[in-house]
Amino acid sequence: MPTLSTTICYLGYVAWCLRRKRSYLVGIAFVDEQTLFSARMGEQVCQIERYCRQHEPQSEQLNNQTLALEWVQLHANEFSHDTVRKAFA
Repeated sequence: MPTLSTTICYLGYVAWCLRRKRSYLVGIAFVDEQTLFSARMGEQVCQIERYCRQHEPQSEQLNNQTLALEWVQLHANEFSHDTVRKAFA
């Protein structure tokens, strides 16, 4: 996850790959549930950062913390431990 840090790395393997017009969509299978959960938390941080960047120009009154809390209210359930466990099963 180079967005977070060049040193963040999660063990896994390519489970499937779909060719698109100009790219590929790749599914990664992680080696265990904890690795999957850690990767999903990293993904959540990246999604919150993206959400904040998208909304900054629209409202200077909202700071990043407010935007992050807003994103969590909208999407945190998608990243819950139970959701990850279902995906791992």
